[in-house]
Parts: sequence; C-alpha cells; structure tokens
Amino acid sequence: MFYYMARPPLHLVTYPKITLSPASSKRSVTVKIPYAHLNYSHTIEVEDSLYLGAKESSKSASVPAGIGDAWLAGYYKAFIFDKNLTSFYPKVLALFRKIRRELNLDSDRYLELLTAYVQGLAYDKEKLASIEIAPRFPVETVVDGTGICSDKSLLLAGLLSCEGYACALLHFGKENHLAVGIPAPDGFDFKKTGYAVVETTAVSYIGSDPCTETKGCLVTRPKVIPIGNGTKTYSAIRDTARILSVIRELEEKLNPEGTMVSELLRLKSSIENQTEILRGLKDTIEHDFDLTDDEIRDLKETAGKKLQRLQKTILQYNALANEFSRAQELASFIRANRLDRQAVVKRLCQTHSEFRK
Repeated sequence: MFYYMARPPLHLVTYPKITLSPASSKRSVTVKIPYAHLNYSHTIEVEDSLYLGAKESSKSASVPAGIGDAWLAGYYKAFIFDKNLTSFYPKVLALFRKIRRELNLDSDRYLELLTAYVQGLAYDKEKLASIEIAPRFPVETVVDGTGICSDKSLLLAGLLSCEGYACALLHFGKENHLAVGIPAPDGFDFKKTGYAVVETTAVSYIGSDPCTETKGCLVTRPKVIPIGNGTKTYSAIRDTARILSVIRELEEKLNPEGTMVSELLRLKSSIENQTEILRGLKDTIEHDFDLTDDEIRDLKETAGKKLQRLQKTILQYNALANEFSRAQELASFIRANRLDRQAVVKRLCQTHSEFRK
C-alpha cells in the first residue's frame, strides 16, 4: 500500500524580514544616475534604523522539508516588499521622476533610466568571493552602492514594480544567477519564458543574453517569479533586438579568428608575394643583358598581367579594410552609447536598411 505525502503548506515557511534598529541617526546617500551621456546625482537621507536593521536582520528562510523550491518566490518577494521599505522607494525615485519630467521620457526610456542606475552600481566582487552571499535588502544595495546579481536585481524589480511596470525575477538555479524580466512578445523573449532579460550585473541593452558573474553564457530556462501588479511593458524591445543582432554581426566581422580578418591577412600576404615577383621581373628585365628582344617583350607582357592582378588584389584589400574600419567605428559607437538607445537606432538607420522599416 502506498501513502501520499502532501507537500507542506507554504504558510509554514518563515521568510526574512527587517527588524528596525534602535539607532536614531541618519546617513546621507548620493544616488548617481548615468543616462545618455548625462550624469545626475541626488542626495537622500536614509534612517539608520532602517539601513542597519536591514543589514543586521537574518537573510535566511526556515523551510520545511519536502517543500521543494515553491518557497523561492516568497523568499525574494520578502526582500522587495518588506513593509519597512514602503516609504523608502519613493525617496529613491524622487530624482528619477524629476528627470522623467525634465526630459519628457516615455515609458520605455524611463525604464532604461531606472535600469541604467542599477546596472551602474559597482559589482561587489568581494561578496561574490565570500561564503555568505545571501541577498541584500534594496535599502542596503542603495546605501552600499554595490551588489551582486541578486542584490541589484531585487532593487531593480522593486523600483520597476513601484513605477507600475510588469516585471519578474528570472532565477537561473543551475547557474546560481538572478536577473530581471520584462514581458516580451514571442520571438523577443528568452527561451519562451514570455520575458526579455534585463541583466543588472553590467551596463547592457534590455534583451541581452544573460551572463553569470564569470561571463559564461547561461543556457538553462529560468524560473519566472512575477513581481508586483504593474502593467507597463517595454515596446522598444524590437529596437534592442535589432541592435543586438547588429552587435553579433559586428563581433563576427571583428573576431581576430573570424573570416574577415583571415581574408585581410590572406590578401595582404598575396600583395606582398605579388609585389616581390614583380620586383624580380623588373630586375631581370633591367639587368639581364643576355635576354633577346622577344624574351624581354614576353617578360614585359607577363609583368603587365601580374601588375593588373596586383592592382585588383590591392583594390580588394582596400575595400575589405575599409569595411573592417567602418565595423570597428560602428562597434565603438554602439559600445559608447549603450545608455542612449535612440542615438544608436538613429545611427543604424543610416547604415542598416532594416532599421528604416
């Protein structure tokens, strides 16, 4: 006879929560926001009772045996939606909302602004190397100005949720990695999850393939944890998808071991060999006094044909070298303007016909 053992109910899980510290002081925190070659900063006052309370509170969850990973969503949400953070998010968002009004940002560009701030926070390599890598509460990440993937993703998800965006956390269990997801249509989402990836570990375009801290590309399908009840999405995902396609195209062209570099090296070697042969023919014609007039005529005819071939090879090399140089310049422009999607799209409209559609 078999007995069915029911999974323990989720209400038996004890999640982390902030226990306020008795400290009565405050600390000034500068929030720095890079965006489209502009740099904004804003100083906020954070109560030590909240910051120290978050820092000193336990980050562990008490999970009954046999519950699997069903507790994970509640665990991350506990960090984002702790009741003591209710007044903290608006304080942080004050400058963002001011910038949105001043620059007249639409919903897509405002999402990019929020993302740029979190991506721009320093990556905490020391924490990554430590034994204890439990997430920070968002207030800790803001005050510390640093974090690993979990810290930064929880902060961004909290900010986006507060601003009415539909978002999720994407948990890559095998890779021990956390990213943010934004709803995306079929074909623009990551591994059929319905979400495009917002990587928080470094400045990157929304929809970029996620990477672990060691820069190894992720291959597994993440667990999706919806955050909040927002409805705003990111309609510019098609733009960033095309930008990312161009980036891959450029990487192939500029790859030191790629076909373009190999062809440039082949043509360069061919030019050097052909030039050496022509020099030899010229030297023979000018200094071999035993040659007959017919032999000289044949050698000059041969030299003329080889010169035409050399000129053709030089034209091929120059055309390919110019294409390589243009690819380098465009790649540099895209890298330098990762925080200004509109500038990149405008530039690509001049060089790629699909951007004009």
